[in-house]
Amino acid sequence: MAKKIAVIGGGIVGVCSALDLQQAGHDVTLIDRKQPGRETSYGNAGVLSESSVLVINNPVLLRRLPGLMLNQSTGLRYNPLFLLKRLPWVLKFLSYCTKSHAQHASKALRALMLISIGQHKSWINEAKVSHLLRYAGWMKLFRTQKGFDGFSAEIETMAETGVKFTIYDREQIRQLEPGLAPIYEKAVLMDETCGVSSPAELTDAYIAMFIAAGGTVLKTDVTGLKPLDKGFDVIHADGALAFEEVVVAAGPWSADVAKWVGYDVPMGWERGYHMHLEPDDVPQLGRAAHDVEGGFAIAPMRQGVRITSGVELEHRDAPPNYTQIKKAVAEARKIHKMKGEIDAEPWMGRRPTLIDSLPIVGPAPRHKGLWFNFGHQHIGLSMAPGSAKLITSMIDGKAAPIDVSPYRADRFPI
Repeated sequence: MAKKIAVIGGGIVGVCSALDLQQAGHDVTLIDRKQPGRETSYGNAGVLSESSVLVINNPVLLRRLPGLMLNQSTGLRYNPLFLLKRLPWVLKFLSYCTKSHAQHASKALRALMLISIGQHKSWINEAKVSHLLRYAGWMKLFRTQKGFDGFSAEIETMAETGVKFTIYDREQIRQLEPGLAPIYEKAVLMDETCGVSSPAELTDAYIAMFIAAGGTVLKTDVTGLKPLDKGFDVIHADGALAFEEVVVAAGPWSADVAKWVGYDVPMGWERGYHMHLEPDDVPQLGRAAHDVEGGFAIAPMRQGVRITSGVELEHRDAPPNYTQIKKAVAEARKIHKMKGEIDAEPWMGRRPTLIDSLPIVGPAPRHKGLWFNFGHQHIGLSMAPGSAKLITSMIDGKAAPIDVSPYRADRFPI
């Protein structure tokens, strides 16, 4: 039976949730204060991954902590005062750095990504934006043998979960990507990973399908959530609207929404930056690539060559600090010839991370008709359609396509 449903949050997770619920026959309103897809979902390497299966809090992180504490890595920077203020969260996060959790999480991530990439391909075809999709894989680059050896835990996890990948040596890398400087000793190509050349245009295409089929997009600031006898009032800047069901998919702001009705979600934030540079007259990259030791990613995009920084651990709403992205751009210029910067200033986004690095996808423990779909950290684009399908199946009371237990909200005392 069709229900009147609100989806709070217009990132890729919220957009996919709205689209999948609508295609299941529901009357859906998507609510966001900005144009959909222009916050966290806007800035990434455009990777539709089925291979990002090793969570950040794994045993290797504990071994690397002494070096990371120097705070000199391009791949990870942090504000010491912020981490001190959030020390209980940090300690809980580190408590998950066990082999058993890494194995559990890798299987859960892989399952969600596999159904997501299939749905992405279907929707991309339906939206007639196949020109955005590329099948060239996703590459990890290593400047030294030592750096490649440090990737062994991820290679082992990928092999255990069925990820298909190919290892290349120096000469093969040169043949595969002649536009890169010949400085890389090894590369790992995730063979079945896809990519898109504009995450923003992909989101726009999904929104266009949603609107064309009768969906409503409400551009306003949600300020409250009030439980009713049946359903909820979603309070916003211009009034309030009643809905039978509400899906919270507001990315890094989801914990704020959940707190309005009494939930204490253990959320942190991974901030990240990107900058576009004008392509030069050299062979262009055929795929997104991650320079692991350099601490940045480089991806061919419709807007130019996108350089993305590593992770910055800082408060969600703190002013931007462009030190990391400037260093990443300088490093990227050493490995691929590019012209001037296109953007007036770097873009910054916030990615929501829970203490076990898995998303919450499922019902709120104490409120019937309230659903959580957030915490996808830096791979929301890769898991959004699958998360949407889980939410739709649970709202419809149908069997989910995969086991939903790893993502349940009540795995934490919230």
